[in-house]
Amino acid sequence: MKLVIGVALLTAVYAIAWHQLYGQFISDFYKKYENYLILLSIPCTWMSIKAIALISDHFNGKMWPNRMFTFGIGIIMFTTLTTYYFNEKLSIKTVTLLGLSCLIVILQAIWK
Repeated sequence: MKLVIGVALLTAVYAIAWHQLYGQFISDFYKKYENYLILLSIPCTWMSIKAIALISDHFNGKMWPNRMFTFGIGIIMFTTLTTYYFNEKLSIKTVTLLGLSCLIVILQAIWK
């Protein structure tokens, strides 16, 4: 359960961070309320700390699983949100890298 909550928190953090960084290209709302986006960094940091603690606890204090999850989830979220909002087509290279990222996360979750 700790792993599931940790992954959910990281997914939310990456979704929020993506909007903080790339929202400026979607809508003037993000430019107008930039200070509020900056304030979102505080709960995002807290969520990141808690997510890493949960994932680390799940893997008996090991740090590498955290890195693999943050990497994999970051790639998956970036690809998903960029494709959705900017309608960027996925090349064979991007699909391959996305598949490898998913594989990394899956292997990290099931291989102890």
